[in-house]
Amino acid sequence: MRRLRVPLVPRWLRWSAVLFVAATVFYFSVLVSPGPAGRELFGPLWDKYLHAVAYAGLALVTAYATANWRATPYRRAAAVLVATVAFGVLIEFAQAAVPYRQFSPADMVANAAGALLVVGWFAIEARVRYRRVDPADLVAESLVPALGREE
Repeated sequence: MRRLRVPLVPRWLRWSAVLFVAATVFYFSVLVSPGPAGRELFGPLWDKYLHAVAYAGLALVTAYATANWRATPYRRAAAVLVATVAFGVLIEFAQAAVPYRQFSPADMVANAAGALLVVGWFAIEARVRYRRVDPADLVAESLVPALGREE
C-alpha cells in the first residue's frame, strides 16, 4: 500500500502556524464580534458551527506541529485534544470579562466537538509519510516554472 507523502516543514514554521491560528481565534472570539452574517445560512446555531470549525482548524495545525513527536499516536492525540480544549475554555473565561461578549458553556462544547474532529486525522496519519523540507527548497521549487526551466 502506498503512503501519502506530506511535506514536513521546519518546527518553527509549524508552531508559527499554531500561534497564528490561535491568535486568529482569540481575535475573533474576544476582541471583535462576528455579527449575524451566517445566521441565514446556518440558522440559530450558526455561532456553534463557527466554534467547531475554528477549533477543528486549531487542533489540526497542532497535530501537524507535533508530527515528529515520539509519543504514541494515542498520547499525541490526547495532548492535542487537551491543549485545544483547554485553549477553548480559557477563551470562554476571557469572553466573560468583555462587556459585549458572553461566557457560554455551549460554546465550550462546540469547541470540544470541533477539536474532536482531528481524531480522524490521527486515523489517517498511519498512512502518511512525512518528508522533511527546507523552506529554501520550497522557494527554489516555486521559482523553477517562473524562470522557464524545464525538469
